[in-house]
Amino acid sequence: MVFGRITLAAIGGLLIAGDAAAQFLNRAVWLGVDEEGVRRDFSQGNEYFLDRMSYVHVAPWWDRGLVRFANEVDYRLGSVASREFTIEGNIDHRFELGDGVAFRYHVLQSETRDTRFVRNAVGLEYETSASTAVFAQGTPFGDKSLIDVSLGAWLMRDQDRQLRVMLTLVDAPSEKSTLVEYETAPYGLHVAGAFGEHDSHRVAFELGAQLPMELRRLDSGDRFELERYIGTLSTHLRLGERDWLVASLESERTDKSLRPQAAMASTLELFDRTFHQASVEYWRDAAEVPWSIGFAHTYHSEHGVRPNDPANDLRTMRREWLLVARARLPLGEKFSLEPQLFAGNVRQAFRDGNVDGRSDGFEGKISWNARWDFSPNATLAILVSTQIDELAFGGGGAQFIARF
Repeated sequence: MVFGRITLAAIGGLLIAGDAAAQFLNRAVWLGVDEEGVRRDFSQGNEYFLDRMSYVHVAPWWDRGLVRFANEVDYRLGSVASREFTIEGNIDHRFELGDGVAFRYHVLQSETRDTRFVRNAVGLEYETSASTAVFAQGTPFGDKSLIDVSLGAWLMRDQDRQLRVMLTLVDAPSEKSTLVEYETAPYGLHVAGAFGEHDSHRVAFELGAQLPMELRRLDSGDRFELERYIGTLSTHLRLGERDWLVASLESERTDKSLRPQAAMASTLELFDRTFHQASVEYWRDAAEVPWSIGFAHTYHSEHGVRPNDPANDLRTMRREWLLVARARLPLGEKFSLEPQLFAGNVRQAFRDGNVDGRSDGFEGKISWNARWDFSPNATLAILVSTQIDELAFGGGGAQFIARF
C-alpha cells in the first residue's frame, strides 16, 4: 500500500467541519467502481467554493444550539454552473416500535471533492439504557456490490451530550460481486457527537474515515487503492447576553492510486488531495435585526502524478480569503430578508494535461435571501444572488430546514 502517510494516530488532526453534517452516514466511504475513480467527475471553477459557501453555510441563527441528531429534513442547494447544482441534503427519522426498539431511516445527498452522490439507509436500534443504545443499518440496493452494512452504538444520548460511533462494512456481500476482488477489504469508521448546553457554549463534530483498501478489477486486472478522511466541527461560544462567536473547520485528506496490469500503461496514477476550509463569525443576536460578520479561508490542493504520461499530470493549488457579512431584516411576523455578502481574494494555479493556468483576483457576490418561517421549527429561504466582481447574475438556490 502507498498510503502510509496517514495513520489512525493522525485522525485527530483531520477534524473537518461545515454546517451540513451527515451525522448518521459516513460520507467518506468508497462508493464503488462505477461511482468514483481516481480523479473527480465534476469541475470546480473560480466561483465554485464561493457559490457553495453562500448556499450550504447558513447564517448562525438558523442553527441555534447546534441541534444534532434530530428528526429533520434539511436541504440546501444552488447553482454553481449553467448545468450544475450543488446539493447538501439529509432526511432523518426515528420511529419507536416498542420494547426499546426503534426504526431509523436516513437519506444523505451530498458531494465529496470526488463525486456527487445520494445514499440512504434503514436500520434498527435497541435501547440498552436511558442514554445508550446499539444499532445496525444498511443501504438497500438491488445490486449487492453497492450494499454497505453498519454496526454501531450510542455511547451517550441525552439532551446536552451525544456521542455515536459506527463501523461500516463497505460492499458487505463482496463475494457476490462480479466486478472486483479485494486484496484489502474496505471498512469505514465514523464518530459524531455534540456537547455543551444548547443556549451557551456548544461544540458539534463528525469524523468519517475510509480505511486503506485495495482491490483488483476482474475485467482488466487493474488495481485501485484508496484511503480517505473527512468530517465536521463547529462551535457556538457565548460571549455575552446577545453576543456569540461562531467557528467551523472543514478538511479532507485523500490518497488514491490506480495501477494497471500493464506496467508501462499511461493510466498509472498516484493521486493525493488536501482540503481545508475554516470560518469565524461574530454574531450579534439582536432582538430586531440579528447580524454577523466574519472571515472564511479555503485551501485546496490536488496532485495527480502519471509517471508514464507526465503530460497528463494534474496539479491544483487554490487559496481563498473571504469576508462574510449577514443580517436578518424582519418584514412581518413570518417573512424576512437575509442579505449576505461574500467577497475577497481567490488565487488558483493549475495544470490539467498540457494546459497550465493561473488566476489571482477579487471575487464576490451578494445573496438576496427571502426567508419564510412556517413555524419555529420549519424555515424556507429562496436565494437570488448578484456578482460584485462583475455585473452578472450570481446564481439562485434554496434552503429548507424542518425539525420534528
